Amino acid sequence: MTCGDEHEFEFSISFAGADRAVAKDLATKLVEREMAVFYDEFHASRLLGARLDFEFRWVYGSGTQFFVPIVSSSYAQGVWPQFEWSIAQEEARRRKQFILPLRLDDTVLLGLPDTIGYLDLRNVSIDQVVEILAEKLRAAIGGGLRLRAPPHPETWVATFGLNVDELLSAGLLPDSAPTDYVSLCDWLEQDLLLRLRSPVRNARQTEASARNGETLSVRLAFEWVPREEALTFGDLGWWETLEVVPIEYIYGASSP
Repeated sequence: MTCGDEHEFEFSISFAGADRAVAKDLATKLVEREMAVFYDEFHASRLLGARLDFEFRWVYGSGTQFFVPIVSSSYAQGVWPQFEWSIAQEEARRRKQFILPLRLDDTVLLGLPDTIGYLDLRNVSIDQVVEILAEKLRAAIGGGLRLRAPPHPETWVATFGLNVDELLSAGLLPDSAPTDYVSLCDWLEQDLLLRLRSPVRNARQTEASARNGETLSVRLAFEWVPREEALTFGDLGWWETLEVVPIEYIYGASSP
């Protein structure tokens, strides 16, 4: 099977390190069935040196058709599994039948309703799981349940900030820069847009900047294709990157 244009992966497997053997067995057998699967060891070169908090928002969110968590006591306690789970929960608010849980024990996973159907790996073999997932995928593709990606899947939002007082005190600004707070903030916003003109596509402000008389933060939308290119903002100078998330994580369906 091949994945449609909406998603890079058909199944993204989320698991705790203690349960890696189960996850690898499942991922291997899904790949043998020619399914597009995200399992970290299969994408080691892609993840090496990458900002995993950015990358995982794609592979466990809008970049996959189904999120498959292997739920266990280790999963509920792990830092990375819980980060991946939070991404999936956010994505599930926009899509039906996105999370397909597999259970190793009876651990209560915060945010997973008791009414969601799951497969119990104590009673179902991995081979059976593969068959069921394949059937689920066939139904999604051929049965009118084709899951669409969220609006503007390539539009992301970055928040940048700096301390205006510290910048003035450090004497780093050119002589042409204004010195009063309001005018300087206007000047700095233009400076940021100029710095981002080449590194990113279509950078634009999504809302008024946040100013408190001492600091300045600016939120910009831009176009990015996570599956195809690394994210770089180039030389930001005195600016600090505070946050980078898909636009729908902040604005929902009514993205500006």
